[in-house]
Amino acid sequence: MTMSFPPAQLGRFRREAKKLGREAFIPHSEALDRIAVKNGFANWSLLAKHSNSAEVLPSRARTPKPESPRRIRYYLHGDIRETDPSQCYCARCDVFWPHDHLLPVSHHADGRDGERFLQDLASWNALTKDERGLNFRPQAAPNILSALATAARDAREAARSPFHRWLDHQRRRNDPVGDLASDILRDAAFPIGLATRRELEEHLDIYGSHVKKALRQAWREFKGGDRLAWTRADARDRAQDFP
Repeated sequence: MTMSFPPAQLGRFRREAKKLGREAFIPHSEALDRIAVKNGFANWSLLAKHSNSAEVLPSRARTPKPESPRRIRYYLHGDIRETDPSQCYCARCDVFWPHDHLLPVSHHADGRDGERFLQDLASWNALTKDERGLNFRPQAAPNILSALATAARDAREAARSPFHRWLDHQRRRNDPVGDLASDILRDAAFPIGLATRRELEEHLDIYGSHVKKALRQAWREFKGGDRLAWTRADARDRAQDFP
């Protein structure tokens, strides 16, 4: 990309992200990524990297590698500092702290540090060699959040109902089922283990008839796609709910 932004513009983007985060109830990092996408970049890190600012990549700390001065060590949230293993990098503060800043109890009350690490790791792994430029991160870089975050992700995945997993493949649809899938998957508090249509309807009851209608359409497709399959599946669910 050739587009770049001066420091003042980056400051305005940050303020927009804070406002968006408050209005949409999303993490600040996700709000920054949305602002970046709006301005033609895949994520905030790429926007910052390509900007004409003294604050290039503000959310990433750097340590020159002695044997290769031109390369820049890229730190993810929770990565342990190479030059001082008693400290780890907090991408949310953009500062190295002692380990107890993140563990055993995080100083960030939302409890999403593990999720932030996994998101950062996925974004880093998705970058091409050209996009990484001189930045590097060892493949097995020590990270104090990695084990707990991976275990929590695996436990959450195991707890998801088949219907919740089915929604993963519907979120890009431009219809009520796609809207329902996006809303449910975006809701961190949604009870992901709900496995019957009756349970789902009761949980979504407060959102109105249009949501119930979308749910019934989604459930019909999930159970087989045709009216007869939906009717039989619905009867089985009701028998389970009311033995």
